Amino acid sequence: MNIKSPREVSVFSSGQKAHTEYAEPVNTPPFESLASSFLSLAEHRLSDMQKTVLVMSAKVLEYHDLTVTALADHMSRRSHVPYSTLKWNLRLLTKMGLLVGGDTKNRGRKASLTEAARLLIHHLEDRAIS
Repeated sequence: MNIKSPREVSVFSSGQKAHTEYAEPVNTPPFESLASSFLSLAEHRLSDMQKTVLVMSAKVLEYHDLTVTALADHMSRRSHVPYSTLKWNLRLLTKMGLLVGGDTKNRGRKASLTEAARLLIHHLEDRAIS
């Protein structure tokens, strides 16, 4: 009879549960390291327009409860950025998980920024000041 050690058991074929010691990585990086990596990645991967739209959105949403469509309309009337450009970039920010709003199944939901977006905006504003 061949007995497998707990490390050799296939969780998918034997029906046994994985040990909790394998549930999380051994060396989990601290929050500061993750946040720094996120901010660096976001700063380099977002276009200048996406950064601008994100910061503009934060300023507008601070004082207004608007849907994503209304947000694009509001910002286009108060800036030189075309509505279609704003709408496109707001859609991309939503796909990236930085903005939350309604969709085809949930129309009328107010737009809001995620915590990750707020962290990124704070970082971008700090970088602009320095």
